[in-house]
Amino acid sequence: MAQLALQLSRAESLSHYIKLYGVSFLLLGVLLTLLYNRYASPLRKFPGPLLASFTRLWQVWTAWTGKAEEHYIAVHRQYGPIVRLGPNEISMASPLAALDIFKTGKGFYKSDFYTIFLPPNVKDLFTEIREPVHAVMKRFAVPPYSLASVQQHTEDIEALLWKFQSKMDGFAVHDKLAVDLGSWLHYLAFDVLGQFAFAHPFGFLDAGTDMDGFCKTIRRSGWESGIVGQVPFVEKLTRSNPIWKYVPFLPENAVSLLPRTAELMLKRHLEEDDDAAGTGPKCLLKAHLESHNEYPDKFSIQDVISLSTGAVAAGSDSTASTMQSFVWHVLSNSEIHDKLVAEILSSPLSEMVQYKEAQALEYFQACLKETMRLQPALGANITRMVPTGGTEINGTWLPGGTQVALNAWVLHRDKDIFGADVDLFNPERWLSKDESRVKMMERCMFQFGGGSHLCIGRHLALFEMNKLLPQLFRRYEMTLVSQKPLDHITGLFYLQSGLYVYLRRRGEVHL
Repeated sequence: MAQLALQLSRAESLSHYIKLYGVSFLLLGVLLTLLYNRYASPLRKFPGPLLASFTRLWQVWTAWTGKAEEHYIAVHRQYGPIVRLGPNEISMASPLAALDIFKTGKGFYKSDFYTIFLPPNVKDLFTEIREPVHAVMKRFAVPPYSLASVQQHTEDIEALLWKFQSKMDGFAVHDKLAVDLGSWLHYLAFDVLGQFAFAHPFGFLDAGTDMDGFCKTIRRSGWESGIVGQVPFVEKLTRSNPIWKYVPFLPENAVSLLPRTAELMLKRHLEEDDDAAGTGPKCLLKAHLESHNEYPDKFSIQDVISLSTGAVAAGSDSTASTMQSFVWHVLSNSEIHDKLVAEILSSPLSEMVQYKEAQALEYFQACLKETMRLQPALGANITRMVPTGGTEINGTWLPGGTQVALNAWVLHRDKDIFGADVDLFNPERWLSKDESRVKMMERCMFQFGGGSHLCIGRHLALFEMNKLLPQLFRRYEMTLVSQKPLDHITGLFYLQSGLYVYLRRRGEVHL
């Protein structure tokens, strides 16, 4: 009996020592990894925040603050044009370097940052990181987004613009009523996307509120995804884990909400007969469904759902954010405001401003470009992987496998390209008589991404903004309730809130 007790005691001691050694080796491994990252990594020569050289926690922290773009601008101004953001990630501030990286055939593929924005089985053009698969998907995804295709939806989009205008007219009767214009711009953008993608607006304009917290859910989910995207393995343990949905008290997020919405719209579309579907332009869902029916082996029904989902996720908040920025900057500067309004009021415009008419408004276009330069809707970094074997970018050698971060907020503040006053809202820079300089600035704009991954929804976004914004400033006299900058939170997109204005109909305009 004593011998058995002795053996058990020895076994317990052995187990204790095994655990102790195991923990010790684990801690030693972590320590050696941290020391390697800091002192032996090929990226050790690049300056940056101390914490970033050891771990990705610096990136997690910047995303958690909801002000990531401000931190990226700050570190580049402190450390220079190339900054180390993580153990295996550097950020480049040169637009010329970005142009080189985005060149077709350079082999800079997406990192796994993109994989966390939709469920594992749902991939769209943004989240798909396999280049051959992306190329096939893009072939089917792009045609419905061409400018010509978008313009076929003019009547439907204008119906929503008229509805938006009617709502604003109701507020304008009381010229001292503070109107939450920012929220209404979000409602409009969501309804336009619903109409374009599914042939049915979501109904935000009719409701005049964030129905079921849909906008709030997408905003919160974008912020959460911005954090998780810095450590993608966490996604596999949480939202991509099959048992995660059974954890009680967790709110729904857009990662699951949007695909479910697309599935419901697909079911609704399939249940409609040809007469109910109408004879108007094909919605995005119908166009994709026809592609699936013709090429089922290359374009699956899941691709149909994914691409329709991506349209809503990427197009609504980004468009609304840009429109909010435009309104705030113009109303914050009386000289710019007066010049813009004078141009609009003196131009021969249709009852509802047409896209081509807005294109001819030179100062308006300068203001819109300046808005997208100073406050691009894309707030997160665009990350790419250096090809195997390494390569030289803008005179700097980068080892293969290195993640290169490009941020539009940083790139758009290059003084060599955009001038010394990069922090100011100055539409005049786009009216320079130096045409070569203006063309270079236009080449170095990355608000819609770049290269083969340029946002395919840009024509729809620009179409909507070119019609609404001149109409808004022509019809109403607007003043800001507060001159302070808008509150914002950055996840994937730069999302603002607090755009309250006083509205009054212009006396000389009777539409």
